[in-house]
Amino acid sequence: MDMPGEAIHICDFPPFIRFELEERFRREIFAKFLKRLSGVEVGILPAEFWRSAEEEFKISRYELNFGKVRGKILKALEKSPLRAKEILERNPDVPANSLYHAIMWLKDQKHIKKKEARWVLKKEYFDHVGVSDFAKIIDMRHRGERRKNALSMNALEMATYLWPNYEKVRDTEGVSFQNPSYGRWYQNYFALARAIKGWEKGDANIPQWTLIAIANFADLDIEEREVISSYCLPPGVKITPYYKGRYKLPIEVSSDLDVIALQILTKSREDGLVHPTKHKREIFKRLHHTFGSFQSDRIPLSIRKIIENYYQIPDCGRNTIRIPQKMKERWEQRPFHEKTISKILVLAMLFELDKPKRTYELISRSRDFLEDVECILKDLGIGAIKINKRKDRPHYRSYLPKKVKENLEELKEKIEKNRIEKGIDFLVEMERTELIRNVKKYWGERGVNMLSNMALDNGVRDLDLARACGVTPEVVRKILYELIDRAIITCIREESPELVEYYYYLSPEGIKKFLAVEKEVKEEKEEESKYPFPEEFTSYQRRRLSPEKYQINVK
Repeated sequence: MDMPGEAIHICDFPPFIRFELEERFRREIFAKFLKRLSGVEVGILPAEFWRSAEEEFKISRYELNFGKVRGKILKALEKSPLRAKEILERNPDVPANSLYHAIMWLKDQKHIKKKEARWVLKKEYFDHVGVSDFAKIIDMRHRGERRKNALSMNALEMATYLWPNYEKVRDTEGVSFQNPSYGRWYQNYFALARAIKGWEKGDANIPQWTLIAIANFADLDIEEREVISSYCLPPGVKITPYYKGRYKLPIEVSSDLDVIALQILTKSREDGLVHPTKHKREIFKRLHHTFGSFQSDRIPLSIRKIIENYYQIPDCGRNTIRIPQKMKERWEQRPFHEKTISKILVLAMLFELDKPKRTYELISRSRDFLEDVECILKDLGIGAIKINKRKDRPHYRSYLPKKVKENLEELKEKIEKNRIEKGIDFLVEMERTELIRNVKKYWGERGVNMLSNMALDNGVRDLDLARACGVTPEVVRKILYELIDRAIITCIREESPELVEYYYYLSPEGIKKFLAVEKEVKEEKEEESKYPFPEEFTSYQRRRLSPEKYQINVK
């Protein structure tokens, strides 16, 4: 089994992958985002910002933020506290009714307070610059732009807050000026606000960088519940993160993912088409189990980018591909057994050991790639390969010698046996050996492999066993039912409104009963073999079948 907790989380996805959110969650996340946004400050020096704004628009900072009437009231109170009558006298051009309502509004918003019959200004407002303040200045600098695009101030404020996050992602990803790629370049705040308007209404899917920024700000866990309906990297095909009723986010990092990454590197073209096509069924089965469902005859662009991003695979051609360095580092961080089985699975996939043929050949345009494979063989201590250049071709070829193949299979069997023995250490050594022998007798290597992926205290699902053993779920279920009938394993049923799950565990009591029954059967067979020969057998036939028993009578 792979190390627990290893996963590709949504925050690890490429930033321009877009997510379709479940409607209720989409409304909740934007509602909380807007509610908390008003109190957010912008990292700008307040004194310089307000002084620059006053010089630019030739009006006081009070009128910039609160409008003409309220601004005049605040400007008048800036010098000293005043009675309402005195404020009216200083602003004879403002109707008394409007002035009264403006004072009450400023009081309710706690910008002014009454002290000894006089109104006093609270001066701490301009000690910071809020998102709403910055958005107002942007709107004033481009009068008419917001209305032309049918944007609300809320949308512009959201764009103002998210703009630094966008700039950071844009610079990191190397997005050039007026990038033609869908949804990667926004001309200004208003263009981003138009996009946010679509994301908020659900008219367009939300990009990863925005989803992460809003979720972190709103303090919502986007992975705790099944809130992602689909995702894709436009204009690619969308992926539904469900397969056979199971939710596939975050994406599990396993030995299976290592195999997928190398299959994409070695057997997939830049447009996602698998070549040769005989590998398509195997690769797509792994993709569906790992990422979810999609309708395409090519590997979706988003899957390729997620894998490239996670393994930090450089943008290189077939002549320079290597086994990713991050993959090697992950192997070294694992326990010995898990590290070894990961390398074995990769070698089995590359040399196609599961397919019967006389030679096991690996061809690549990259000599470095073959040298990486050779290093894996040497690390496992099972032999080496020779790398030959093909004549008049840009390829390199290597064959897996028969002895090395046998060593590889022997090592795999030994590792699986050790994994089984680790899970059944409640048995003595003789009983462990007997259990493995009997399981192999009834269910073959598949049964042994399934047993090696099970434990006493950690349940495993049938689909996970199918992936780990490289067989279909139907075959796994058939063997599971037979193992349950023999009481070797047991299962627990967990039910939710959306799904019923079965988790399978080893059964210590059942295993001991199974071994006891097998021992009785074996003793009965031995008893039958000692039964006297039928009377019709001649002495010659008896001596021939059992010479040791009759050698005394032979003279």
